[in-house]
Amino acid sequence: MGRGKRWSRGGLAVVVGAVVAAAAPEAPAQQAAPGFGLDEVVVAPGGFVGGFELLANGDYALFDGTAVQQVSSVDGSVVQTLFTPPGFVFGAFLRNSPDGATLYFGESSNHEIWAIDLATLQAQVVLTVTFPFDLAFDPQGQPFVTWSLGFFQGSHVSLCDFVTGTIDDVVDSPEASGPLFFDADGDLWTALPDFSSYPPTRDATELIRIDAANLAAAIGPGAYDATLAPVIAQLDGAYGLVQDDGGDLIVSDANYGTIVAVDPANGAESIVAEAGGFEAFAYLCWRDQPHGVFEPWQPADAGELIAVRTDYFSENAVTRVRPARPMIATNPPSPVPAGPFDLDLTGATPDGFALLYVSAGLAPNEFALRNRTWPAPLYFDLDFVGLQFHVLALDSSGEFHETLTNSGFGGIDLAAQFVTAASLGGPYFGTSEAIVVTLQ
Repeated sequence: MGRGKRWSRGGLAVVVGAVVAAAAPEAPAQQAAPGFGLDEVVVAPGGFVGGFELLANGDYALFDGTAVQQVSSVDGSVVQTLFTPPGFVFGAFLRNSPDGATLYFGESSNHEIWAIDLATLQAQVVLTVTFPFDLAFDPQGQPFVTWSLGFFQGSHVSLCDFVTGTIDDVVDSPEASGPLFFDADGDLWTALPDFSSYPPTRDATELIRIDAANLAAAIGPGAYDATLAPVIAQLDGAYGLVQDDGGDLIVSDANYGTIVAVDPANGAESIVAEAGGFEAFAYLCWRDQPHGVFEPWQPADAGELIAVRTDYFSENAVTRVRPARPMIATNPPSPVPAGPFDLDLTGATPDGFALLYVSAGLAPNEFALRNRTWPAPLYFDLDFVGLQFHVLALDSSGEFHETLTNSGFGGIDLAAQFVTAASLGGPYFGTSEAIVVTLQ
């Protein structure tokens, strides 16, 4: 692998915009992978969004090229201005403090990190560091920044002291700065991008993990060599990095406009969403939710990825990706009169199978069925008394359609729900919403 050029996030904006425009093949419009759905809200005028973060009240914070704005997650409108730099700067990142009281803004023009008190909106410079790229806090609340001296000069991860304004270099890399993330064990995850060719070479970005012990040993004299860290996955690019509630590492790729999930156990990759032709996914955040885990065909409230989608010129939107349960419906809808009617299953596993369950009604409480060989729980809403099931083969779109006949049942209620699977032996991915149909 070639050793590439070193870019700040500000300088990277122009490069990535050109690369995306030059490199992206003809591609469909923005879309989610099977088992996921997405929506979005426009949050800023055209240009480069230089930082993005979630606020505790559900709104978004972003640097729109002029100021750090609080914008509504409902319609993208500006709620208030949080901070305006004293002059023009290229924004690099926005990051919440662990207690949510302070928002840190890094910029790569004057090489400063500002602390914005969200209660008073007072701001001050807490650190000056060359070309800051990303900031992350370890489980103890210690801040680490990744930065670079400039082109062709490698990058560093440093422990920050925002009181004294000093840094301690703890990780050295010959590659460019990449996004930072700490897991619950204190291990540091980062990516080593390579920009030695245009368009960037696929699989030229290394996702690495630096364990907490090695990181702790590097505090003080000396630094850890990033090339010694295990490479977990070879990616096409990495701009944002988070971890979902199931333990997968999620990476936004500005080079090829994708959001990619990586299994840390084996490095297996899967695309979660694609931005579309000539567009990029930049900043990435994770919002945890209480219901299940972030896997395809799970309930939408299992969690969401929130990414900035941009073409760097004319549009900036926030894309929200959530699991999407498959659907079951009848046509005509309930109540179904005597005669023929259509049974439609949609949004399930392409070329897979569905186990269609039918019972006399819904159960009073939802039942979560778990198995160690399944990626996520299966949520059942049917009354199990008198339960029957049918095996259905799905088409390449993950759909099943069949015309049935209601011979006239005089108003009987039936509840239906199905499980979507890759094969009859599993894995089983999720259940549809349950419906109750009255057959007249």
